[in-house]
Amino acid sequence: YLYGVLHAPDYQKRYRADLSKDLPRIPFAPDFIAFRNAGSRLADLHLGYETVRPWPIEFQQTGEGLLVWKLTRNMRWLDKERRDSLQVTPQVIMRGIPTDAHRYFVNGRTPLEWAIDRLRIRTDRESGIVNDPNAWFADNPEELGLHLARLVTVSVESARIIRNLPISLPGC
Repeated sequence: YLYGVLHAPDYQKRYRADLSKDLPRIPFAPDFIAFRNAGSRLADLHLGYETVRPWPIEFQQTGEGLLVWKLTRNMRWLDKERRDSLQVTPQVIMRGIPTDAHRYFVNGRTPLEWAIDRLRIRTDRESGIVNDPNAWFADNPEELGLHLARLVTVSVESARIIRNLPISLPGC
């Protein structure tokens, strides 16, 4: 129930300023069951994001040979306005990203935007430690594509669940 209420657009709008600096206020919704069910589905989706069914995305090869899943540069949108195609590696483009994948946010960014920011090679200036996400997918490099497709599923399904929540809560 709480997870469902915390995702309700009315709740987030009403308590936007308070949520950043105070404990959340939890109203009792007349349709408790709807929020309980939505919260349960959202929690299952968010906690199990690594095992959800990948969204049916097309991965297109840009050059000769096999798809090369090695990150050598930052991922980027081919069209920053439409955001339906993502250059994952120099040899792989992810096409067919639905608009709904950009309607669910976690701390101001979509899960795909978080992935674009986090899945890049970085060297810590102070320690010199290299963070190379290629090592995370070393045993199965194609898992990078599946990971991104799963994030699309999480985003689209979360947006759908939230969109179907009851319109308002008491006091919101």
